[in-house]
Amino acid sequence: MFGFRPPLNEEEKMQIIMVNTKNILSYLHYSPKPINDAYSKEVYKQYFESIDPTKTYFLQSDMDEFRKYETKLDDYLNTGDLTFYKLTVDKLYQRIDEIDKMTRDIFSKPINLEEDEILTLEPKLKNAPTNKQQQYNEWRKYVKYNILQEIESMNRKSEEKKKQDADNKKNSSKPEVLSQDEKIKKATEHVKDLLEEKFIRFRKRQKMDWFTVYMNAYTHIFDP
Repeated sequence: MFGFRPPLNEEEKMQIIMVNTKNILSYLHYSPKPINDAYSKEVYKQYFESIDPTKTYFLQSDMDEFRKYETKLDDYLNTGDLTFYKLTVDKLYQRIDEIDKMTRDIFSKPINLEEDEILTLEPKLKNAPTNKQQQYNEWRKYVKYNILQEIESMNRKSEEKKKQDADNKKNSSKPEVLSQDEKIKKATEHVKDLLEEKFIRFRKRQKMDWFTVYMNAYTHIFDP
């Protein structure tokens, strides 16, 4: 008789999933591709576009370390090796904790909304921050950008309300009139709440959730 032993822990489940995925892609997929170094590079690129799409979490030193594994992901899929997955996800959790503290520090200080600064949003036009100071400045500018966007949204809604009231004087309600300082305060609190919620949601994600993202990078190359 044959016996079946269920996986002992989550890591063993992940290893089994990797090997099974490799077998499906190699033997059962309707249009199989060679699982080689070229494939590994495509998986590598897709994976980071998924876990750090805005290039704001990892430092350049992290990316330099990860680059050593760029052509090894095909081998890891063949053997169910979790080395790269564990390295990147552990580092991601570390960086998120650091960024959470960064943004709290940013909100604890006055934010100069009058100063003209350049913030690059398009990922293809930017690189990972070279150090923590640059990362801090990028997040500070990102916070500032979102505050300004929120103020602009409030101004636009206020103008739309005025226009509606002018067109329908009978049913018009008294609009909320905020000073510029009140708008800045309200916008800042709103952006702060959004970021806090973002980091809370991040911490609620399980390791298996990130493993799913990792495995999706492997399968996406076969079925983009």
